[in-house]
Amino acid sequence: MTGQKIKVGFICSTEQFLDICGEAARLFNIDPIYAKNSLDDALYEASLMIREGVDIIISRRGTAHILRENLKVPVLAARFSAEDLCRNIRDASKLGKKILLTVFGDETIETDIFEEIFNVKILLGRFHDKSSLEQAIIWGKSQECEVVIGGGHTQLYAGRHGLHSIILQTTLEAVRSTLEDAISIVESLREDQKKHLLYRAIMDTTFEGIIAVNREGTITNMNKAAQELLNLQETPVNGKSLTSILHDSSINTVLRQGQTSWNKVERINGESFLTNYRPLVVGNEVTGAVMTFKDIKNVFQAEQAVRRTFSKHLRAKYTFSNMIYKSRSMEELILRAKKYAISDSTMLISGETGTGKEILAQSIHNYSNRANGSFVSINCAAVPDQLLESELFGHEEGAFTGARRGGRPGLFELAHNGTMFLDEIALTPLSLQARLLRVLQEREVMRIGGNQLIPVNVRVIAATNRDLGEEVREGRFREDLFFRLNVLTLSIPSLKERSVDIPVIVEALIRESSQNHNKLPVTIPRQYLKKLTLIEWPGNVRQLQNVIDKLVILSDGDFNDSIFNELYEEVYAYSCKREQKKSEDKIPSLSDSRNISDRLMYKNIYEALETERFNKKAASKKLGISRTTLWRRLKSMEERL
Repeated sequence: MTGQKIKVGFICSTEQFLDICGEAARLFNIDPIYAKNSLDDALYEASLMIREGVDIIISRRGTAHILRENLKVPVLAARFSAEDLCRNIRDASKLGKKILLTVFGDETIETDIFEEIFNVKILLGRFHDKSSLEQAIIWGKSQECEVVIGGGHTQLYAGRHGLHSIILQTTLEAVRSTLEDAISIVESLREDQKKHLLYRAIMDTTFEGIIAVNREGTITNMNKAAQELLNLQETPVNGKSLTSILHDSSINTVLRQGQTSWNKVERINGESFLTNYRPLVVGNEVTGAVMTFKDIKNVFQAEQAVRRTFSKHLRAKYTFSNMIYKSRSMEELILRAKKYAISDSTMLISGETGTGKEILAQSIHNYSNRANGSFVSINCAAVPDQLLESELFGHEEGAFTGARRGGRPGLFELAHNGTMFLDEIALTPLSLQARLLRVLQEREVMRIGGNQLIPVNVRVIAATNRDLGEEVREGRFREDLFFRLNVLTLSIPSLKERSVDIPVIVEALIRESSQNHNKLPVTIPRQYLKKLTLIEWPGNVRQLQNVIDKLVILSDGDFNDSIFNELYEEVYAYSCKREQKKSEDKIPSLSDSRNISDRLMYKNIYEALETERFNKKAASKKLGISRTTLWRRLKSMEERL
């Protein structure tokens, strides 16, 4: 059992029962409340318990029945077992041979076997409240009963009429079993309540009116939005016919025909609404329907809001001020980029992953005469080939299965009078490159399934982390498209080529990360900052940003050298493995006849030469061989290639 404690109320007129309940409660993680009372008198105690927030009440026999009929919280009865009854009849037989056993309502108890075992006569005295209980005892006395078995009130009335009494005992096991059932019931009710609250939250969160009806058209549920739209906040509606509230609703037609109705404009109670109706079908039978509706004015307002939001998403947020640098190479790059920005010519930005190609593209857009226009960006590698064409050029209605009703403009159309940024251009499929070439040449597009050319005034900026010239030579990229893109070119240097920028970039990243994560900024000592400039950083600024984010989050404002060293070792190890893989890829391929020892020898020679910048004297010293031996092995290597 987890979460909030379950609060259980125990009500009974006997101390023995309450003591057993206390003992059972200690076995479970519950919050118990006790009250000594029974039958009609227990209602007051139960109401007090409900005010204190009890989840469930446990009592006995008739008391449980009376409480259950008058309360909304669950009530369980701790029933006595045959063993309990046997023990009580045994004790009663010592006080008299004719016994009255009080039972509530229609409760059935087989007494024949007990009569035979203990040589007694047992009569059943039925009751349903305090008054009838006393009458049952008076009747038992008239039948010459000498002793009565029952609860606390039974003991009271038996003494009043001169009869012996035996309190009906309840065992720990019986209460414990009842308590287990109680816990299970409460946990199930809580789970149902969570689902109900979630359902209500979903219903009441939307601004769309929702009404559910049963098969007769009677309202079973209505959310707050529906009540507000129809001005029914003060009127209880559940259980009423929907047509009595919405005189012009089509709900009866939907229930009768079992057909869905979408986006239908209806005048309801003098107001215009955009309505949807959906029948609820179980098997082949319509069991109800759901109606959703919106105020027409809200539909227009929502459409305008979507257009405004969509327009914001087509804006470039970065400028040249976001480019952090100190190096001469970056300064020259920015100066050239600003000159290029004034032109409308196509531009190609190259650079390793994580160097900031899109930030540079956005900066160029915001510096250009198109700054007030849209900046539309797409990663050509992130969109499946079969969808990329539709994204770029749009489609007409019915152009393919799933095509949007009314068609859809492509990104080139949305970029009209602005800039189109094509990231990872090298991974554009060949089948699409011809259409891109046409846009660059003719400045016009045609939607999929269309027959009309649409003029577009778009400046195209493409980016790649690959050598497009090599892609052309390998046949993966069209040469004519390459020449169209390769007009104005910018190449962003990697971090390892401008390590002097790392300290100022780190400072800016720490400031940004501290704000984003609501953390105090951390100051990296100079000697540790120097170590960051010695790493290759294959992921460039993006990888550096990840490291700084982790450092800021874990440091809590105070520099921790162990945390720094851990992050540093991770990056360093990754860089080493990457460089090792690159070195292995550079090793000349050898014939399959060569044995493994030869391969290892040549690999070691190549690594030593590369480490010592191909200084043979230094390389032979590193390998522990003479320069002559090194020369001879290199000669052998050349001959076997």
